[in-house]
Amino acid sequence: MRLDKRELYFLPISAIPFAGGVVYPIVVVRRLRDFVETLVYVSMAIPLFTASDVLLSLFYFRSLIYVLIGYSIAAPIVSSYALYRLYENVNVSVNEYYIEVNLKIPINNAELYDMNALFEKVFNKALKKLKNPYYYYKLKALSNCSNLKVTLSENKITLRKRCGDIVVEVNISNNTEAQMKVSISY
Repeated sequence: MRLDKRELYFLPISAIPFAGGVVYPIVVVRRLRDFVETLVYVSMAIPLFTASDVLLSLFYFRSLIYVLIGYSIAAPIVSSYALYRLYENVNVSVNEYYIEVNLKIPINNAELYDMNALFEKVFNKALKKLKNPYYYYKLKALSNCSNLKVTLSENKITLRKRCGDIVVEVNISNNTEAQMKVSISY
């Protein structure tokens, strides 16, 4: 996995005693919106945050050093998970004829050049977010189906793939977020 430099630029924020371990995960989760990807960056911030807390507590709060070490290890993980749950947005709507699953997934501007790779990345992120095994196994079989159809318009790109009764459509209207809609008929 390749690390993004933009999230690493904010790493010195985690050196702020008592607050950096909470602020840095907020910045990273707002950009990535994926807990597993966020943990990589948070794990780099935890030693920096713990060191700044321990140095400050050695001088001022000697009796609370163990509490502050526990706080400095737990706070970044808990805050990143809480924000991830806030940004997790999977909507399932049921109609008479089909089930529709809607997801919003963040993307980078650099990923807009290869549409097949972009569709695969958005599709794999969406598979991670789907917890229902029925949808997961139905969508897992989609990789063996038809070719990707790309439709360009003035202000959006639509990527569509069809496999029998399943239609996956990814709409990219701005360069930071992709909206994925999965329609599965009964």
